[in-house]
Amino acid sequence: MAAASAIALAAPFTVGNADAAPNSAAAKANPAAASYTAAQVLAGVKQNSTAANQVNTKPHINTMTRAQNVNVYQVAPGVYSYTSGMAIDTDGSDPDPDPDHQGETTWEDSNGKALGAHHVPFYVLGDDCWDRKSPCPHFFYKERGMKGRQFALMFYDGKVIGSIFGDTQTANSQTTSDNDSRELGEASVKAAQLLGIPSSGTTGGVDNGVTVVMFSGSQWVVNGTNSNLNTNTQALVQKALDSLGASMNGGSTPPPSGGNVSYEAEGATLAGGTAVTSCAHCSGGKKLSYLGNGGTATFSNVSEAAAGSYTMSVSFMSVGQARSAVVTVNGVKQTVSFPETPDYNTVVTKDVTVQLKAGSNTIEFSNPGAGAPNLDRIIV
Repeated sequence: MAAASAIALAAPFTVGNADAAPNSAAAKANPAAASYTAAQVLAGVKQNSTAANQVNTKPHINTMTRAQNVNVYQVAPGVYSYTSGMAIDTDGSDPDPDPDHQGETTWEDSNGKALGAHHVPFYVLGDDCWDRKSPCPHFFYKERGMKGRQFALMFYDGKVIGSIFGDTQTANSQTTSDNDSRELGEASVKAAQLLGIPSSGTTGGVDNGVTVVMFSGSQWVVNGTNSNLNTNTQALVQKALDSLGASMNGGSTPPPSGGNVSYEAEGATLAGGTAVTSCAHCSGGKKLSYLGNGGTATFSNVSEAAAGSYTMSVSFMSVGQARSAVVTVNGVKQTVSFPETPDYNTVVTKDVTVQLKAGSNTIEFSNPGAGAPNLDRIIV
C-alpha cells in the first residue's frame, strides 16, 4: 500500500462481540495472516456504536451544523469513535488565506514546530471539559489515555485515511463567538484533501458522514515532522485496521503492541494499608493513596493474546517529591522512578516496558521501604 493512499471500501461483514468466533475460515486456519478491510472495520464500528457503549452523557456539537447530536462510543478496548461533519482547520505553520487562520496548533511535530494544516492530516478535540466536572459528561481526551499526535482512522465516502490529534477546540478560559470545547468534527486541510472533501477554510467541509476512530495509548502516538508525519501516519492504517478488526472479532489476530485496555487502580487487589480515595481529575474519579511502605496494589487478569514486550502506560500523581515503585510482573521485579508532579489536579503518565505472557498476567505495585506514587490506572 502506498503510504499516502486511501484504501477503497469493500463489501462489509458483521463483527461480533468479544466472545464471538472469527467468521473467516482463513483467519481460523492462520490467525496471524488475517487482514481486515476498511469496510469490515467500519461495519464493526457502526455495529458497536450502541447506547451501551456510549461514553458521553451529554451530546456534542456538530461543528458544521451546530446540531447537538454527536455521540462518542467505545467500540473496542481503548478505541473511541464518533460520526459528525467536517469543518476545515487551516491553522499551523502553513500559510492560508482563511481570515480565521492562526499560526499555532495546540500540538507540535517532533521538532517542536506547529503542525501544518496543508501537510499533516489532523483532527480536533475539545481543549478541556466544557462542564468543568470529572468524570466529564462529554468525551474529554485526557480521561481516555490520549495526548497530542494520537492516531485515528478517518472514514468518508468509500475511503479511509490515517490522522493524528493535532489541535484543540476553544477552552473555557478562551473568548470566542461560536465555538466551545463540546464541538466535534473539525480536521485539517490535508485530511479533507485525502478524503475528497472540499478543503477551503471558508467554503469547504461537509455536514455529516465522517467517522473518526481514535486509538488511545502511547503506542499509537505518531512521531515525525511536518515533512513526514503524513507518510508516517498513513503507514499505520493497515496495522490499525487489523488491530481493531481483530479486537472486535474475537481476537483472530493479536493487537500489534497491546490491546490498549485500561485497568482502573481502584479495581486492583489492595493490601498493607493502600486505600481508594477520591480524585476529581482521575479516570473514574478515584485513585490509590498510601501505596508503598508495605502497601500494595495487584492487577490480576491483565490479558494479552501473545507473549512479548509491551508498553504499560501508568497514570499517577507524585506531589511534593519524586517517588519510586517496585513493579512486579508475574514474579519478575523492576524498580521504576516516577517524577514529581505539580499538584493534585494534574495526572501524569509514564511508560514502562513489561514482559507479558500470552493469556492472563499479574502486575503488582509496591515499595517496601518508602511511599510510592498515588496510582490512577494502567493501560496495557
